[in-house]
Amino acid sequence: MSGALTFIEPTEEHAELMLGWRTRPDIAGQMLTKVPYDVERQKAWLRRCAERDDYVHRILCVDGVPAGHVSITVTEPEWRIATFGVLMGERAGRMGAAPLNFAYMLNHVFFAMGLRKVVNHILGTNSPRLLKGQPMIGYRPVGVLKRQVVKDGQEVDLHIFEMLAEDWLAVRDRFRVYQDMDGREWK
Repeated sequence: MSGALTFIEPTEEHAELMLGWRTRPDIAGQMLTKVPYDVERQKAWLRRCAERDDYVHRILCVDGVPAGHVSITVTEPEWRIATFGVLMGERAGRMGAAPLNFAYMLNHVFFAMGLRKVVNHILGTNSPRLLKGQPMIGYRPVGVLKRQVVKDGQEVDLHIFEMLAEDWLAVRDRFRVYQDMDGREWK
């Protein structure tokens, strides 16, 4: 196993796999939204996603095997701002080179999509390593919205991080990843 990362566009054939990841308790507890286990509804969502011009998503594969789902949502088209979603459904998605998925995503958002900023919202119940790692990637901590999200009756902090295109240009050589999610090189 080399740990090589590739990204493929999700199709309806991936609906059950993605839904299985998304509804697993350890993953669902870290997500902002809750979804029911309904394969037909998931397929309909995938069809709607394929028609959107403000949403890009891929299945992250490690050595050709699906390991997670990543997404870019344009939240402010006029201001050219997006947010990321990352879900690692398999252990391979959390090991080796797979955590470098952000580099492919940042190259995609800033070069392929021509956006200027990424703003991410991360639940405080996520791994402390995830939260501490954001500044090491190049994100600036914006702040914490205390008790912002209510999940299953529990109030949860929401951490906000941002990165401008020039911030990514200043740090991307550290990671030595110059491809976007579609395999295009951006040197």
